Formats: sequence, structure tokens, C-alpha cells
Amino acid sequence: MTQRTFAAALVLGVSTALASAQGFPERAVKIIVPTAPGGSIDTTARVIAERLQAKWGKPVVIENRAGAAMRIGAEAVQKSPADGYTLLVAHDGTMAINPLVFADLPYDPQKDFVPLGLVVSIPEALMLNKDLPANSVVELIALAKKEPGKLTHASGGSATLLALELFKAMAGIDIRSIPYRGGAPAVTATISGETSMIIADLTTGSAGLQSDRIRTLAVTSKERSKKYPDVPTLDEAGVKGYEVNTWIGFFAPAGTPKEAAATIEAAIKEAVAQPEVRARFESTGAVVRSGGADEMRQLLAADVAKWAKLVKEKNIALTP
Repeated sequence: MTQRTFAAALVLGVSTALASAQGFPERAVKIIVPTAPGGSIDTTARVIAERLQAKWGKPVVIENRAGAAMRIGAEAVQKSPADGYTLLVAHDGTMAINPLVFADLPYDPQKDFVPLGLVVSIPEALMLNKDLPANSVVELIALAKKEPGKLTHASGGSATLLALELFKAMAGIDIRSIPYRGGAPAVTATISGETSMIIADLTTGSAGLQSDRIRTLAVTSKERSKKYPDVPTLDEAGVKGYEVNTWIGFFAPAGTPKEAAATIEAAIKEAVAQPEVRARFESTGAVVRSGGADEMRQLLAADVAKWAKLVKEKNIALTP
């Protein structure tokens, strides 16, 4: 190949790539949700998918790939072509906590993925099965200290698990964690009495918050939830300084063309700015964020640093 021919081929290749990116999307886009249907990640994905499909005029399909603490879904996206047509919707457990607690994690969230947009952050709630004889956080702590290891917590993934571990560390108690395949099944387990309690985000925990079989003791945010203003924060209820919020955002495989990533980010920002979308999220207790990639990137890095300290101090390690 002559130098001139090579240069012409290079220009043609770049031009073709740019034209393809600028025409994005030209076909169906798939969003992989690494949990079972019904939880906050799944709900967030479906709300945004509706708006992306309406804007682009192309199918936006949700595929639930639950299992292995959300590793299966995340790895599926990591191994997908970096063309913008396969996306991941994930939360802090998948992207900030899993790298800290799984020694054999097959993906690096900060190297193998491109942040596309931060959609919501959601306070969590400490909920007990109503048969448990505790009417406040103080009474729950006293009960746990009286019978170490007897109380059980339904963990829907690494995020709910670390919320529990932080609570245990700050309250000086021992509560056993029982793993479930996602937040929604974990909430159901607490409602039915399979487990004593759960710390779940307000969206995932909606069925519990509305159940007469559940007693809600506190929310985990710094300030009270606008949706549940009568529920105290854990800080107010006796665990000073406790604060945990689940966040949910969109990601694509590393190497995704910048033009395609920018198109997706712009569409997410437009979606979360729509009043009806904000209202749908806020009705569940979620706080709507910017939809921006930079905010997602910064929050991911901050959360990795936050949870790394707890994981190291408590020597927390998980197996899928």
C-alpha cells in the first residue's frame, strides 16, 4: 500500500466512523439491568428507556441479567462491542462496592466503562418485620446486643450489605446477613418474616414501606425524605453520623465513540429534565440528579474511597 493510498484509507475510515457516530442510533439499543425486575435499578432503566425510545424513534430494549451480586450483567456489558448499542444501568453496589469486596471481580468499573449519566440518588430505609419486638432504632440496637447474631438482614446485593455493615459498625452490634437475588426479593423476605429486617432504598423498598407487615424505623439520608417526612433519619434516631444513599447511573463499555456517548448523555439529561419524569422518580422518594457524565464519574470515585475504608477495617470479602 502506498503512502497516499494508506492516507486515503485512513481518512475514509475516520470519516465512516464519524458518520456512523453522528447517525447514532441507527438500530435498537439494549439496556442491561444487572438485577431482577422490580427494583430501583430496573425501574430507573425503564423510565429512561421510554424517553430514549421516544426521542430516537428506535427500539430501546431492557434485558434483565441478574445474579452473582450484579456481576453477570455488568460483565455482559463489559464484553459487548463498544459501539453504544449495549448499555448498563447500575448503582453504587455494582460499580463502587463490588470492586472492593470481590477479589476475583472480572471488571474494573473505572477502567472498563464510560460513565454516561447520573440519574437519581435514593435514600434508604431501615425496615423491620412487624413481629420483631422493637419500635425504635434504640430498641433494635438493644435487642441486637442482647442476642448477638440472632437477628437477620435480607441483603439484595453488595450495596445493601455494606449499608448493614456500616450500621453494625457504628452501633456496635452483630446481625447476620442473608443473601437474596436482588433488592425486590430481599424486601419480600422481610415482609414475609424470612428475615428480621432490611436496609433498602426507598424505590426498591416501596412494597415494604406500604406493607402492614413492616415497621419503618428510619431513613439513611442526612435529611428527612420529602416523601416520608415523619420518618426520622438514622442520625436523629440514635446512630450519629450515619448516611447512605443509593445512586443509579448509565454506563457503556470503554472505547465507546465519544460522539455516541455524548448523544446518549444528552438524551439522558433531556429525559431527567422533563417534569413528568422528575415527578415519577420523586413519587418513589428518589432525588433527581443532573443526568451528566461528569457528575457520575466524580460520585463513583468518591464512593469507592468512602467504602474502601469500611471494607478494609472490617476485612469484608465476598464470593459470588
